[in-house]
Amino acid sequence: MADRPRRPEGRPEPDDPTVTDLPAIGGSASGRDGRPADARRSEPGRRSEPGRRSEPGRRSEPGQRSDLGRRSEPGRRSASGRRSEPAQARPSLDDPRMVPVVSTPTRSRRRRRILQAGIIVLVVLAGNFPYVNSWASDRYNDWRSHQPDYMRDNGRWDIVADSGSRSIHAAMLRTGKVLLMAGSGNDKKSFDAKRFETILWDPSANTFQKIATPWDVFCAGHAFLPNGDLLIAGGTKAYEVLAADAPDGKKKEYQGLKDSYLFDPISERYVKTGFLQHARWYPTLVTLANGAVVAVSGLNDKGDIDPGNTESFDAGSASWIEHPELRKEFPTYPSLLLTADGRLFFSGANAGYGPASLEARQSGLWNLGNNAFQAVPGLPLPEVNETAGTVMLAPAQEQKIMFIGGGGVGDTQVATDRTAIVDLTKPQPTWERGPDLSSPKRYPGAVVLPDDTVLVSGGSRRYRARDTLTAELYNPATNTFRPVADPHVGRDYHSEYLLLPDGRVAVFGSNPLSDDNTFETRVEVYSPPYLYAGTRPVIRAAPNAITRGTSISLSVSQKVGKVRLIRPGAYTHVTDTEQRSVALPITSQVDGTVTVSVPENANVLPGDWYMLFVDNGANVPSVATWVHVAQ
Repeated sequence: MADRPRRPEGRPEPDDPTVTDLPAIGGSASGRDGRPADARRSEPGRRSEPGRRSEPGRRSEPGQRSDLGRRSEPGRRSASGRRSEPAQARPSLDDPRMVPVVSTPTRSRRRRRILQAGIIVLVVLAGNFPYVNSWASDRYNDWRSHQPDYMRDNGRWDIVADSGSRSIHAAMLRTGKVLLMAGSGNDKKSFDAKRFETILWDPSANTFQKIATPWDVFCAGHAFLPNGDLLIAGGTKAYEVLAADAPDGKKKEYQGLKDSYLFDPISERYVKTGFLQHARWYPTLVTLANGAVVAVSGLNDKGDIDPGNTESFDAGSASWIEHPELRKEFPTYPSLLLTADGRLFFSGANAGYGPASLEARQSGLWNLGNNAFQAVPGLPLPEVNETAGTVMLAPAQEQKIMFIGGGGVGDTQVATDRTAIVDLTKPQPTWERGPDLSSPKRYPGAVVLPDDTVLVSGGSRRYRARDTLTAELYNPATNTFRPVADPHVGRDYHSEYLLLPDGRVAVFGSNPLSDDNTFETRVEVYSPPYLYAGTRPVIRAAPNAITRGTSISLSVSQKVGKVRLIRPGAYTHVTDTEQRSVALPITSQVDGTVTVSVPENANVLPGDWYMLFVDNGANVPSVATWVHVAQ
């Protein structure tokens, strides 16, 4: 900016200068409008006496000049009797009087201008208050979520990557990588183009690798074999056709496949197995104590619900075996868990299709030896079981199952905040009401953590709509929930939740209802409060393989409070038949060596690769070490 012109010395700067304060050039007196009196003109358009022009557009009398610019006749006196004097010469540019004067606002004028500007700003802010408030709230929450005290109490969420994949299924592999399976990803265009996708995510390097996918894995079922391979069966033969688009005006349902594959975590590729006995879309697979995998339910290759056909996978022959003696009809994606006595527990939760009757969705224990089904009564609000979560609480030896949230059958908009807990060690188990969630939830994600708490996150208040953006931790010791940090990304249908070996929880996917079939591809990770609660213990040495009914010794950096084996999850459609946390009781602990006993019951501890965690007695866990429980 140029410097302000300096005033001639000796001239004070006025408090409130106006054009009337400017000195007349040539020293003549000024009129009221600030011009020299001899140079004043009448107002534009104002006429003087007829025929006379004293100002522009004004005529003087004939032969007479106006006062403005009229020459004095030589020797003629003025009205005062004085002779007119010659006009003064114009001052030069060096004359101090030629220095321009800059008008400076007074204090009152400055205050008035500031007030006017402030009013304008307030009006703009008021009109945009919702946006300004949201922006300010986001900034504050972001700042608060990074404060040490807050993270110690609530943990922290971070969006760590974008997979770019419409992942429908997720499985934690024994290599530490996560298999994200999309197939056609609920996208008809990809299905028609036979564009099927699988992504392998490495959490440590935060990198993604595409895996060749030979069939449409979309809406298959999966479970781990004892050697750590992931068995995937079923998939999509055909997409649904709505009645309005069907030539005969009748809706056509999705149709299932008989395809079956293993995913080998070491070679990182799919390996074909024998075909299923029955085509399945939306089936559930669950691993038994003997290593066999049972497949039930789903839509068949005509789009009908399977009427109760049961088959099992034999790893030795890589084939599926029909079991005509075992017939049990379930709604699609039924939540099944292996119990301590070898029976399969159906919680009553499911996703997708099936009869709406309470009888068809009755929770209970299914005996695979004689096909008997023992009902487990008492579930509160049994009419809102669909899209609910089910989790086996830690430790698995206690055989307590938690039922979480849920909604009405089909695309109804009903959701509930109800939880319930059942103790399967009792001869006649009955559900009991648990503490309510902070919000009604369909599609809640539930993950058992190394400190025995359960993270319940995500979900929506409506059918594939109105995501809750809340998270809470359930403490089985106190039977209470407490709110923790809120996630940044909403999750509902087609979302997945997995415990990572470092103790964090990774969340993927979400497919809310929208005209453009939008899909959430960002990966968000939750770091629980225990990651900010002090120095973590370290497992310095542990056996690579363990045998049930024996003892093992671990070398650790701190005194240990508890030891857990957590089976890796394989999650889809609010269903995870895999995850369970098994306690290894401590028998001795001396000088950094802790000895623990391994449970003998294969129904409690099925053969597989597990994440071995220890904690320091203050619920701060180590990073996991992978160990193999032999079949």
